[in-house]
Formats: sequence, structure tokens, C-alpha cells
Amino acid sequence: MKAAEIIDQNRELLIETDSKYAMNEAIKNLEKHEDQGYIGVANREIIKKTISVLRQRKARVLIKWDKGHQGHERNEGADELAAVGAAKDRDDEVDIEVPDKLKITGAKLSAMTQKLAYRAIREIKEKKTQPRQSTERNIQRAKDDSRDLLGRIPTEEKLWVAIRHKDFSKEARYFLWMTMHDAYMVGAKWLRENFSAELRERSQCKDCGVQDTMVHILTQCESPGQEEIWSLTRELWAKTGKEWPHPSFGVILACGTAVFTNETTERPDAGRGRLYRILMSEAAKLIWNLRNERVIQKDGRSFSQQEVYNRWKRSIINRLQLDCRSSNSQRYGKKAISVKSVKNTWSKVIEKYDDLPTDWVQKGGVLVGIEPSKQRWRRRAEGGLRGEGGEEEEEG
Repeated sequence: MKAAEIIDQNRELLIETDSKYAMNEAIKNLEKHEDQGYIGVANREIIKKTISVLRQRKARVLIKWDKGHQGHERNEGADELAAVGAAKDRDDEVDIEVPDKLKITGAKLSAMTQKLAYRAIREIKEKKTQPRQSTERNIQRAKDDSRDLLGRIPTEEKLWVAIRHKDFSKEARYFLWMTMHDAYMVGAKWLRENFSAELRERSQCKDCGVQDTMVHILTQCESPGQEEIWSLTRELWAKTGKEWPHPSFGVILACGTAVFTNETTERPDAGRGRLYRILMSEAAKLIWNLRNERVIQKDGRSFSQQEVYNRWKRSIINRLQLDCRSSNSQRYGKKAISVKSVKNTWSKVIEKYDDLPTDWVQKGGVLVGIEPSKQRWRRRAEGGLRGEGGEEEEEG
């Protein structure tokens, strides 16, 4: 779109791209999407703007596909600029308004199906639906905490896409979606007039004596679970050599948008980013699960430190084993995770990684490098954990 805007309209334009998606939207899928009114098409506003800009040109436009990461000078240069763009604190403002004379509205009756009509109705209803105030507050908190602790401000659209990130387990996606919407039954939700006194008591955290909100549960509660799990997660993340962003409530919601840079190439580090998303989502989900078990199944009785440690260790190892199983291309085909992605994600935190066979992903059975619980608690009792800056942390 920008190339077609900048170059003189009377000159022939040759666009080279490694994106078959972008090329297909401009050529292969164009007639179909216009006939169907772009109903249900992702990125439709910027696609329609791009097509309108191309149509305003007076000379011929050619689009050529080049395979990426093959040493193509201009392609490599574009990748470098894309990395710079991905690392920006905030998105650029891009004009995607289509001139009236080039606007195509509605869908052809001949192209309409019952499924397409239903989707169009859903899209119209969604535009009219007013967002919940609690959801808007959570979105704003995610943006603010991302700016302060992750160094970037995600858009609302990116936040919604991020909580459905493929790196999250299905349970973690559901948990983050429910939390973003403030849909769990916690805190003031138990204070409804038609509830009994016994149910109203659930609005308070019995250990801390304050309202039991999701912010309190995930980041503040003093009952064994919350602090221990984040401490264990931070220690495991420290093996990557990257600073551990403080797990505030907003950062937890926005963890899917986090980007970490490779020190050598100064490009996004996919392995560290994926590990961070997994650790953050699994830790937050486990804290929530332990809280529910404590309140409902254990009648408020707290977990021991050993129980918390065992549950955390099991959840992380299970997630690692899930990655190994999901790399089976014979079983999952194109949906399988690449072996390279699994290795890049876990190589820094697996116990005795250098001694593993090259096909360890296919064989599974590996363990993350977590210090045995007895040694860990003994070390804490004797000298305390060392913080990220090397200073001793006081024991509670």
C-alpha cells in the first residue's frame, strides 16, 4: 500500500514480496472477497485500502513472489525493517480510509450463503454491542503495564489476538479470555442481594482479610501458592539470561504480546518469547487453580510449600512433554510444532541439555532444570533467594 502511494502513479510498479498471503489478497482472492463483501475476512480494512490505492495507479502494477530467508538483498532489508517495526513502543498511525468513489459495499446476492449471512449478522451485532466497563479497565491496565514493564504498548486488537496465541494451552487461552472479561465469580460478584450470608463470605480472602479480586489472587495473596509459583517461575526464566518482567496483573493479561530481542542479531528472539508466554500463562493458571482448590475443596486450608512446588514442577514438565508430543508431524501433519521451535523454546532451561541426544524432542522424557525442592527450601532458609540484581531478599 505504501509503495503504491509513494511511487509516481504514471510509472510501472514492480512489487517483490515473500508474503503469499499479501499477494493472494491483491490477486487470487480479490474477486471472491469483493463479491462476498469482505464478510469475515481478517485485516479487511487495510486490504480494501491497499486495493483502492493500486486501482488509482495509471500504469501497470506487477507483483512477484520471492522465497524468504534466501539471502535476497532487498528481502533481507525488508525483514530488518520489520524487526525494527516490531520493537516499536507503539504502532504508527496509518490512514486506511478508502475514497468514496472506490468503496465497495455489501455482498452480491449470488455469492451469499446462509453461513455467510449469519456471519454478517454477527458482525453487525458486535459493532452495536457496548463493551463491558470491567473489560475496558482490564484492557487499559494491560496496555499501561505493558508500557511500563515490557517496553511496548499493544493495541486492543493485538491483546485480543494474543490471548488466543497458539503457544498457549487450551486451558490457558480460556483462563486469559475469562480474566480479560472479568467473567470469573470472584470479589464483589458474591455480594449480590439474593445471595446467602455464607455465599457473601466468599467475596473476602480469609487469609488476607481483603476482597478476593483476580488482581489479589494472581499478584498479592499471601496464602501459599501465589508468591512461591512466581518465584519458581522467575528462577527458571533466569536460566535464559533475560530480565524477568515483574508479573503484574496487566502484564499477565498481555504476556502474549511480549517480544524479546536476540543480543547478537538484534532481532526478535522467537524461542525466548515463546518460553515466556508458556511460563507466564501456566503459572497464572496454576495460581488460579490452587486458589480454587484451597477455597472449595480444602475448605480454606492452605497448601504446603512442598505441595506448591510439586504442582508447579508437574505443570511445567507436562507442558514440555506436550510440546514434544505436538512435534509429531506424522500424527498432526501441518499443525505439528516444528522440532526447531521446541528446541529453541526449552534449550536454556532443560536439565543437562548438552548431554541429550539430538532426537530428544521425538523421544521426550526430558526434565526442566528445576532445583530439587528440599535443596531449594534449605537454601532459602539459610541465606534467602538472590534477587535479579544479586541482592539478598528478606525471608518472610
